[in-house]
Amino acid sequence: MNVQFSPGKKQQIYWTVTILITILITISLTVYSLSRGIYEVFPFIYFLPIILFVYFYPGRGVLFSLGISAVYILLVYFYSGFDSQAVAISTAWFVVFVTIGVVTSSFAEGLREEERKYRGIFENSQAGIFTFDLDSLRLAEINGKFAQMLRYEPDELTGMDLLRIIAGGESRDRFIRQIRECRDTGDLELLFTARDGAIRQFLVSASVTPGNIVICSAIDMTARKLAEQVIERARDDLELRVEKRTEELMRVNKELTADIEERKRFEAAIRLANHKINTLTGITRHDILNQITAVVMYLSLTQELVTDPAVAGYLKKIRDVTDMIQKQIQFTHDFQSIGAGEPRWHNVSAAISEAAAGVDQKDVVIDREVGDLEIFADAGFPKVFVKLIENALIHGKHVTRIRFSYRETENGLVLSCDDNGVGIPEASKERIFRREYFRNTGYGLFLIVEILSITGLSIRETGTPGSGARFEIHVPKGSYRLTLMTGGPEPGQ
Repeated sequence: MNVQFSPGKKQQIYWTVTILITILITISLTVYSLSRGIYEVFPFIYFLPIILFVYFYPGRGVLFSLGISAVYILLVYFYSGFDSQAVAISTAWFVVFVTIGVVTSSFAEGLREEERKYRGIFENSQAGIFTFDLDSLRLAEINGKFAQMLRYEPDELTGMDLLRIIAGGESRDRFIRQIRECRDTGDLELLFTARDGAIRQFLVSASVTPGNIVICSAIDMTARKLAEQVIERARDDLELRVEKRTEELMRVNKELTADIEERKRFEAAIRLANHKINTLTGITRHDILNQITAVVMYLSLTQELVTDPAVAGYLKKIRDVTDMIQKQIQFTHDFQSIGAGEPRWHNVSAAISEAAAGVDQKDVVIDREVGDLEIFADAGFPKVFVKLIENALIHGKHVTRIRFSYRETENGLVLSCDDNGVGIPEASKERIFRREYFRNTGYGLFLIVEILSITGLSIRETGTPGSGARFEIHVPKGSYRLTLMTGGPEPGQ
């Protein structure tokens, strides 16, 4: 049966046998010398077993020194027949032997403590550490971390040729050359071959100690390099995607630019056509009104000449129809301007003042409790207040006060117009805003609805019949602001 010992165990057995041999040789020479009457030379050979024992077993060095010194002095006493001179000399040597044992034991214990400290650092380091002989390139010592990196046991790597684990190539040759020329290296990237044949990438730094022993520190960078490669590929893929997306966006942008240019040309053509239509409509409307004016004049002259009541009745109906046609033509003039201009911010207080100045208020008081409220609406928004004031003055009968105010709600803002007139019957509250209803009340309320709807505003009547009319304009959020601003944001911004 073959017993296998580890290299450390073999070394311990070797030195134990060596110490035992030196002890036997020393005692044998002592007996031989004393039996021949020689007392001067042989004591010096005791230094050898004492120093060897103390070096390998420093904790028991003092006891060993006492023991072997006692053997020496007993042999001298025995062979010298207690000769006083021999006893004195042997006693002195006894003290010398013990002193050497104590001193060397203390020194060896300190060395062992330092060795244990650095051995702990060596073995417990999170970096792989290995040493090799620069002349033979043989691995000498390997810590567990480095062996684990290469899937080996430390004992398997001890004594192995360094070139077996470092993959060949320019980097390996540069590493060996730099160590031999510069005696140390900075961080070099080297490829190592693991036990399973896998290639691992290490970051290695090395320095040469006396005796041409190279100490190397190695950090496994394989995982990091793989991650860097993955990131690099992902970055390249992302850059390719971004490039493709950019090209696509540029293509779309060109198409949109072309569409915008086409739309601008189309809008310009529409504006030109609208301008021509409005111009023609205005000229036509002006000519029709001139002709209607002539008709009204001739009707007036005819009514003065007619005495027949039946004919006079017919002429009056013709005059009423003519007046209605005149109103309808005037309505087309007002309606034509709706949506013609770009919507903008209107100061409500200024718009009310402008509207009040354009109508005959009589003795009616107009209150404006709107502060610096501004509303984003069609360019014709001031006409809304003109029509509201006219409606109150014409249909409220005994109106003496018109009040404008506002309040905020969860859904936006409500701008109110209240009067103290006769109010509007419940049955007519919805119908008064319809176009066909203007035969009785005028077309003003229908015009208000159309102006407000351009920017998403709405109006309704919520007054109490007999106590006055109350018109409420609902303004959604984003279409009003409560502080006076210049160049403020557009709605929704």
